Amino acid sequence: MDNQSGMMYEFKFNPSGFGFKEINAAFYTFLGARLYSTFDRVISEESRVTLNEMVEKKLFGRVFVLNVFAENGLLVPMACRLMQKNPNDDIEVRMLEVERMFNGYCGQLLREKETIALLAQYENIYYTFDPQNNSVICYRYDVGKEIIGNHKIDEWANYLLERLSEDCREIVEKFCTELKNGTRSIEYMIESKNGKSSLHLTGTAIYFDDVHIMTVGRIGDPYKSSSHEFVRRDQLTGLFLKDNITNFAKRRINELNLPTAIAIIDIDDFKNVNDNFGHAKGDEVLKKCASIIEAQSDGFGKAGRIGGDEFLLIFDNFRDKENIRNVLRAIKNSIAAAYKDELDGFRVTTSIGLSVYPDDIDASYDEMFKLADCLLYRAKSKGKNRYVLYDREKHGSVESILQSGIKAAGLLGSRGIEKSEVVCKITSMVLENKEYPLDNILNDIVTYFGVERIIVYNKTDREVVAQCGKKLLNSKKINDTIDYLYSSELEKYYKNGTMITNNSKRFSEKDASVYEKLVEQNTMSFIHRIITGKDRKTYVVSYEAVSDTITWNMEDMHYFRIFDMIFEKCL
Repeated sequence: MDNQSGMMYEFKFNPSGFGFKEINAAFYTFLGARLYSTFDRVISEESRVTLNEMVEKKLFGRVFVLNVFAENGLLVPMACRLMQKNPNDDIEVRMLEVERMFNGYCGQLLREKETIALLAQYENIYYTFDPQNNSVICYRYDVGKEIIGNHKIDEWANYLLERLSEDCREIVEKFCTELKNGTRSIEYMIESKNGKSSLHLTGTAIYFDDVHIMTVGRIGDPYKSSSHEFVRRDQLTGLFLKDNITNFAKRRINELNLPTAIAIIDIDDFKNVNDNFGHAKGDEVLKKCASIIEAQSDGFGKAGRIGGDEFLLIFDNFRDKENIRNVLRAIKNSIAAAYKDELDGFRVTTSIGLSVYPDDIDASYDEMFKLADCLLYRAKSKGKNRYVLYDREKHGSVESILQSGIKAAGLLGSRGIEKSEVVCKITSMVLENKEYPLDNILNDIVTYFGVERIIVYNKTDREVVAQCGKKLLNSKKINDTIDYLYSSELEKYYKNGTMITNNSKRFSEKDASVYEKLVEQNTMSFIHRIITGKDRKTYVVSYEAVSDTITWNMEDMHYFRIFDMIFEKCL
């Protein structure tokens, strides 16, 4: 795990309050329990002066040193660079530990020697393509790493044709065009019509911050290539193909019995992007998401694309679940942030399910995948834009989940009835005055909308009229806690009769008495909707999470407005 400390720490902060935003996995791990601190509070006093000066004078792009407190209280010198795209934007930060920079440089030299030694075992030519200079350098890998050619791309096409014949020109030109375009993964088997010459051409594009930096590849005789398995990458995203990433995981789990975690990552409602904005936009989203997944998991695991909008992340270097949680949190938040200001009119979020071998399940890769798949769809049903890690107390035994499949994860409607159909069904029953009591409605919402508990308060008469879900309140607890609804501090957070909080801890400093009542109720996060019943009394419908804090799915808000009208007819 030492190599993780050598990773780049990346985050943003607000220059007025220094609050952290869009933190990457490495810095989540470095902060530990200080996640809700601010940047200026985790650096030394001298560094605070330096940071303020850099911000005030807008000295962006320069490298300077800050002394940052580690979680154990020790100061760690960090090489730091600030960036700001537009005035008044959040400031982007990149930091590296100074000591690790030196160690990383030494390690890089060693890895280069290892790479040279490995490539020397192939009877092929290795090349690099520089898109900035439009040039190709060819090497023969021996001890001296001999350069055997340095060409402009068009000259290089002629160099290849010297090995083939003129009838292969069209294919060679297509290969060179893909190099220029930065195609993520390229492979061609070229044979001249006379059958006397052939070439196996491969290439993999390397990107940094979505910029095509270079393409590396090899040119070889297909009949003299190494017997080693050729690892291929997805042409669109550059991630490993399904066979390669799953074979890697199966070998670790089924053959070597090594600690391994697998995360299935799905882009929420991706079909809507393709249907409404076109497949070109959809491809852009896929490439962006893949880039984020690969960047945030670097040093922790390997990523592959296993379906249209589905990715598989194999963790082969982690300490514990908290370590993994930091990576998943960074992936989820970074993808959400990438399109939060999307001018085209859509947001992009992800749902993630994860299982760990052998901690969660001591079984085959296939069983682990099934468990992660169930947890993925639990994340979907709880509102999307979240990750779910297996917890026996919350989810029940692994055996029961696997025996019942997706249904055991509480997802009765995730792969069957759509939420819109559920709302139509409830609305129809109520409007047609059919016998459909309030308890049934609450149960449908809990089942199909990922809400763990719903409490309907009669605020006028200070009582609970209905509740459904987990950890229901008894009469004593209702009497002891209901007065939090009347807090003047709480009232400040309502907007148009609605209040949404993704973490009830926000009230610990705002109003301690409110927070105490929420803790007593096990209320981790909630949505409040204020409505008026047909009896003209005021009611509060509280949609709650009681097991873990969650980020509420804003796409469900229009359904909740319909539920308001339904409740008004029932109360």
